[in-house]
Amino acid sequence: MTDYSGEAKPLEEELGRLRFMESVPGIPRVLDDGWHDGWGKQRYIVMELIDGSTLRSWMGRHQPVSATDAVCVVAQLCDTLALVHERYVHRDVTPNNVMIQPDGRIRLLDVGISTDFSTPNYDPRGTPGYAAPEQYVQDSESTAKSDVFALGVLLFEMMTSELPYSHVDGPPGETEPAFLNGFDAHMPGKLKSLGLAMVAVDPRERPEVREVRGYLECWLPRVGSDRSPKAARPDPSTYFRLAEPNR
Repeated sequence: MTDYSGEAKPLEEELGRLRFMESVPGIPRVLDDGWHDGWGKQRYIVMELIDGSTLRSWMGRHQPVSATDAVCVVAQLCDTLALVHERYVHRDVTPNNVMIQPDGRIRLLDVGISTDFSTPNYDPRGTPGYAAPEQYVQDSESTAKSDVFALGVLLFEMMTSELPYSHVDGPPGETEPAFLNGFDAHMPGKLKSLGLAMVAVDPRERPEVREVRGYLECWLPRVGSDRSPKAARPDPSTYFRLAEPNR
């Protein structure tokens, strides 16, 4: 009988990352793990089942997403990633790996290709359109600003239905503009400037995730404020409008 125990290493590594992130709001919990003695020993992880829809599905129903709703999504992801970045880079922040729950809370899934900061990028990959250019460079330094790039892409996609550098085949060059022929979609000027900084080709020119969170603060609804009649459902602003002692 074939022994599959050697194939458990990637799952074991992922479990280690998930254990580190156990207390991070927004990351699904590990409920159980072990070995299954079926057709050879096989490693398994039992994860929390998240009730809600993917950001991809939610965007499909609400694009163009309002500035308030888009900011609330990105701000919640910033809160999650700020804690993840104490050790790891997620490297795959995409609409398919983000879920919005019925109460408006945002959850970040799939840490399968995340890496810690001490590990060079020995496995260059990511989701095209969302992965930062440096993720495709062998042995490049792992940096949290790769996730900032992906957040910037999400911000533009939610509000404009466009992805930066969508006119480029492969990773963009240093002088490549984020949008061909300029950018004329309706978007608040300061939010547009922030988004362009987040998707800069050079990671040194991008803000840190905590800086992004600080810049977004002025667009977030106040605690106790009323829900907009035009707010999306689920409404990501609920997280900020309602006082939650355990948030």
